[in-house]
Amino acid sequence: MEYSVRLSRLPEQVTFPERLRGRVNYDAAKGLLSYHGFMTKCTYDELAALDDDADYHRALEQLFVLTSQDIAPAPNDRRISPMMLAPIAAMLVVAVLAWAALRPRFATPANPTAAVAASAS
Repeated sequence: MEYSVRLSRLPEQVTFPERLRGRVNYDAAKGLLSYHGFMTKCTYDELAALDDDADYHRALEQLFVLTSQDIAPAPNDRRISPMMLAPIAAMLVVAVLAWAALRPRFATPANPTAAVAASAS
């Protein structure tokens, strides 16, 4: 996917690296800085180091954010992921097993007088 942001002029010193020429482009007629695909932090740093112009950096930051939105998780996704369910299920199983193992030791007889009479004989 290609992303574009407005940039009135590309700084004169900016020459895009050869390896990025198919991914980053500036259209002077439209005033658009474009990037194709996902921009890594290393690529952002490499492009940012080309010039100190504030407008160029602002446009580059906008492109970086735009390219990251496709892979970033949705912020309002309230579903419980399987990775969160696994530890909860494991804790539940351990709690049930511990309860089942310890329950007979602490159980009181239904008729306490019958238990006393049985132990006296």
